[in-house]
Amino acid sequence: KPLNYSLEFLGGTSTTVQVDKDYSLAEIDEQIVPIVAQVTGDNDIQTQKVDQDNSIIIKTKPLSLEQREALNAGLEEKLGITEEAIASENISSVVSGEMRQQSITAVLVAVFFMLIYIWFRFRDFRFASSAIIALAHDVLVTLALYAVVRLNVGTPFIACILTVIGYSINDTIVIFDRIRENLKGLPENDRNKDSLKELADRSITETLTRSLSTSFTTAVMVLMLLILGVASIREFALPLLVGVLCGTYSSICIATELWYVMHVRFAKKK
Repeated sequence: KPLNYSLEFLGGTSTTVQVDKDYSLAEIDEQIVPIVAQVTGDNDIQTQKVDQDNSIIIKTKPLSLEQREALNAGLEEKLGITEEAIASENISSVVSGEMRQQSITAVLVAVFFMLIYIWFRFRDFRFASSAIIALAHDVLVTLALYAVVRLNVGTPFIACILTVIGYSINDTIVIFDRIRENLKGLPENDRNKDSLKELADRSITETLTRSLSTSFTTAVMVLMLLILGVASIREFALPLLVGVLCGTYSSICIATELWYVMHVRFAKKK
C-alpha cells in the first residue's frame, strides 16, 4: 500500500494489553508481534506504546471471536499475561470509511475557502492560484514522507496536513501582501517582465528575514517535540517539521515565482 493507513481509516481490531514491564519498541517487535502474526496470518500489524501504565495497543485486521480467543491464549502462554489484562474492540469498515471521507472533505473545504479568501483579498486570481499550487506542493511532500517512512496515517495525519497548509499559506500571504504594496508604486505602463521580476525579488528580500525567523522558531519547537516527545507525539512532530520547512521553501521559492510567471503569461488586457 502506498500509505500505511491506521485502524481508524481501514477498520479492524484494537487489542490493549496490560503488561508487567516497560517494553521497548524493539522488544515489542521481537516478542509480541510474532505472536499476533501467527494468530492472524498477517504481518501488517501496528503497535503503540502507552508509557503511563505499561500498556501496548495492537492494531490488526478484523479478528473473529476464535482468533481473538487464540490471541489471548498465545499472549497468556508466551508472556504470562492474564486474560483480564487484555481488552479488544472492533472498528467497522463503515465507520472508518466515513472518517476517511470526512477527512478528505475537511482538507478540500479548507483549501477551497483559502482560495476564495486570497482571491477576494488580493482581487487577482493569479495570487490565489499561485498560493494553492504551492500548497499542493507542501501536501505532496508531506504525503511522500508518510509513504517513505511508513508513518501511521490516522486522525493525527489530518491535523498535520491542515496545520502545514495553514502555516504555509500564512507565510505566502505575507510575501504577496508586500508584492501588492510594491505594485501600487509601479505604473501600469511600466509593468514589463524585467520590472515585475525586480519587484518580486525585492518583495522576497524585504520579507525574507521575517519568514526565516518565524520558521526557525517554529522548527525549534517542533524539533524539541520530536526529540523529547513520546512515540505518538514524534509521529506527529516529524511530518509537521518537514511540512513547516517545506512551507517556508515553497512560499519563497515557488509561490512568488508562480505569481510572476502567471502575471507575465496572463497579463490583464487593456
